Amino acid sequence: MTDPLTPAEREAWRAVLLVADLLRFKVSAEVGPTTGLSPADHSVLMRLDEAPGQRMAQKNLANEMYWSKSRLSRQLTRMQGRGLVERSTDKTVPGVRISMTAAGRNAIQAAAKVHAAAVRRYLLDAATEDELNAFVRLASRIIDRNGERPA
Repeated sequence: MTDPLTPAEREAWRAVLLVADLLRFKVSAEVGPTTGLSPADHSVLMRLDEAPGQRMAQKNLANEMYWSKSRLSRQLTRMQGRGLVERSTDKTVPGVRISMTAAGRNAIQAAAKVHAAAVRRYLLDAATEDELNAFVRLASRIIDRNGERPA
């Protein structure tokens, strides 16, 4: 058993949680009403948009998002019902492949400007270039040390 967090450690941890929650809330509060995308919809579509051919294996998508297979499956079912994504299988590649539909591409493109403006307003404009670079370095180090993905 380890010692409880010191007040300074607890303050740092709470700051990370608060900022992550605040940024997600503020950005999604602007993206959602404009596009009809939930934060989860937007996260899935952003990753597919950045993937080669705008497709990826369902297992890889779950790993990249740190989501369980069942959580992603439920999310994809909702998105598929709204025509944003498609699931397919290919005999030459194991597993299920997820791809964006034309409606999914339209939705993520419609969200791009609103999303960028919100990220700039709530995160990027609040920090200097040096602070942002330091944040990215710290985040990368944390991911490298602890970023094992769920199976």
